[in-house]
Amino acid sequence: MKEKATLILGGGSALGLAHIGVLSVLEEQYEITSIIGSSMGSIIGGLYSSGLNSEEIYKIAKSFKNTRIFSPLNLDRTIQGIFDGKSLLKAFWKWTEGKKIEEGRIPFIACAYDLISKSTVLFNKGLYADAMRASTSLPVLFAPYKFKQYLFIDGGIEHPLPLAFSSVLSQDKVIAVNVLPEAQKSACFINLESDEITKSKRLGRTEVIFHAVLQNQAYLAIRDIATFSPDIVIEAGMADGHPFAFHKARDFYNYGRKQTIETLANYNEPGFITAIRKQYRNLIRYLPNLNIPVKDNT
Repeated sequence: MKEKATLILGGGSALGLAHIGVLSVLEEQYEITSIIGSSMGSIIGGLYSSGLNSEEIYKIAKSFKNTRIFSPLNLDRTIQGIFDGKSLLKAFWKWTEGKKIEEGRIPFIACAYDLISKSTVLFNKGLYADAMRASTSLPVLFAPYKFKQYLFIDGGIEHPLPLAFSSVLSQDKVIAVNVLPEAQKSACFINLESDEITKSKRLGRTEVIFHAVLQNQAYLAIRDIATFSPDIVIEAGMADGHPFAFHKARDFYNYGRKQTIETLANYNEPGFITAIRKQYRNLIRYLPNLNIPVKDNT
């Protein structure tokens, strides 16, 4: 009999396509009983919860290179963001066949942040399409998602790896999947008086803001890993992956598989769990412990 597990899938834009590779390994070894996701984690998690397996989700991901849904050429634009997200919402509806979360094969929660109440909202009921769209409204890239009395932006703004809510759905083993770039552990000096000139990489305005947001989210993810101590942490953030590289689903998928296989093997080694938890605690020892209440907004 397979061991039961709750999956916590974090955000990371295209980096989150690694979740599919992770799922392909985990579904062979665990009975996945529930999923909580933010941003891209809510997309992959929502698709899986709605009834698709990892192979079917991978097929959808590979089609991204032939679609404008995640492309800068997408024309459904708005002053509040590059995209207004209409194409995205239609795609979510199609992929989940218009299902409600209550109709899914396993419980699912998507995390979003409401600008009106200034709080995180958990979607555990209603249409998958609405929950996934609300959770993926990354500022600058997508316009906020207006839904009823709420105005949602990406859940990863406050909970990029929503471990704070891991006990809401079940008490099974918690497996967290972090796909964000590695948080830098050091700083460096530069000589502003030097005459040496090197050519720097040109980044567009959107890329600058996006990379800054992802780096901040990387620290928040480490904070939550250290604070909530999941049973297993799979670090599946590809170091040389680009957050807009949705056309490289194969690379992210393969990396997710590789990291999961290696991680599960490591967790079987004596002393590994203690060592890895100590490592995360050392990274954020200057941050206070968190006690985050969960309110039922349904």
